[in-house]
Amino acid sequence: ITASGVHDPDSPGGAQGIPAGLGNLEGLERFGRDCEMIDGSDFNADKAYKDSKLCNVLFTRELQRRLLSSSSNNNNNNKNLVVHCFNPGLIVSTGLFRDQNKVFTKLFDFAATDLFKVGETPEWGGSALAYMTTTSETAAAAGGGGYYSSPPGSSKYGKDAFGNQFNLNTPSEEARDDDKAKRLWELSEKLLSL
Repeated sequence: ITASGVHDPDSPGGAQGIPAGLGNLEGLERFGRDCEMIDGSDFNADKAYKDSKLCNVLFTRELQRRLLSSSSNNNNNNKNLVVHCFNPGLIVSTGLFRDQNKVFTKLFDFAATDLFKVGETPEWGGSALAYMTTTSETAAAAGGGGYYSSPPGSSKYGKDAFGNQFNLNTPSEEARDDDKAKRLWELSEKLLSL
């Protein structure tokens, strides 16, 4: 599942602008599918993106918990399923900035990826996903529900970064809130009429 370092207010990207934060899920609780933001605040595109990545980390952790719980309660094969999320890094050239000025996007991509070496290429992001899904080290890591990430600019190490710079990391404090993950799942089920 795709996450991002911006889910963490203490990360370099997460510290820019309004930080991610779901509060007590008041927006979903009070307004359901008509909420502007999960925490009940007014819509902000930057925060919405960050919040969506925080939701992805929470979803990953809750899905893994439910798979393990289902496996122990029903004696089925869910114990063999492992779910992780990952941060592919800042990849400017993928369309993330599709609503920005095209000249700005090209300049920002060049500056982030080639000049300052904090951005990643689409190939790097794809390789990170491939590493997670094909390497035995990631299958058992943390019993599933893990968050994989690396410092900005790790693509400069090439494939040697996988298992080194790109590795299991601790997500934000809010992303580790199991009660919030469970409640977010329940509210999502309700919104989807499941």
